[in-house]
Amino acid sequence: MVDRFAGLGWRVMATTRHPKQLHPVAENVCVLNANVASVEGSDRVIDYVETNWSGKVDCLVNNAGYCLSGPLEMLAVEQIRQQMEVNLFAAVLLTRELLPGLRRAGGKIINLSSVLGFTGMPLMSLYCASKFALEGWSESLYYELEPQGVQVALVEPAGYRTGFAQHMEWPSQQAGEGLPYDAQLRGFESFRARLAQPQRGNPADEVVDKVVGLTRRQKMPLRNRVGGNSHALYYLRRLLPQTLSDSLIGRICNRLMQEK
Repeated sequence: MVDRFAGLGWRVMATTRHPKQLHPVAENVCVLNANVASVEGSDRVIDYVETNWSGKVDCLVNNAGYCLSGPLEMLAVEQIRQQMEVNLFAAVLLTRELLPGLRRAGGKIINLSSVLGFTGMPLMSLYCASKFALEGWSESLYYELEPQGVQVALVEPAGYRTGFAQHMEWPSQQAGEGLPYDAQLRGFESFRARLAQPQRGNPADEVVDKVVGLTRRQKMPLRNRVGGNSHALYYLRRLLPQTLSDSLIGRICNRLMQEK
């Protein structure tokens, strides 16, 4: 995504906790070693914007996130809080600080959500909760900022070939005696292993295309689904009676997480 925006002539500021992941691609790209889930990281972003861009921001893409997976009972309190800090509060607090600059520029806010921002999945309850919350916050902000000329959009991709599965975080504690998750955990590990296969899924270019395309639109729609599975699940939820859609999604989840 950084390469694409840089190639189009944007001045890009990208944040990462691992600067080696982003090589310098152009003179119009700055890579900040900043964890935007921390106060210090957020402050570095704000200082850069004030110093180099006169405080104006044309577009903010909130893309920080990772997946915490596992049964709720096995997740440590610190893991639960960190999932919400990174996937939700980092975007909320950074956006809050950059709103004056976005307002001055008549800018756009694009929040990267997920198909799991409107569909739950077993053993991913905290990840889903963070994305559901991101969606509710984004929709509210869409209406809140519209009179000020600041637009908000959600991008809701399905599965693409990224490091998502390989970087899932697991429970920091083992299942206690009597906890009935052994079969589910084996099925989920099989599911994760399939997702992590190098040839699995399409490259994420389609998601990048969607984000870049939104910046070119005069008026961004609030929700932007990417990928056939995302569209299918959305319309399954929207068009079928709730009890039927719940039953079908439950069957889909069970099938995905069967041991293979």
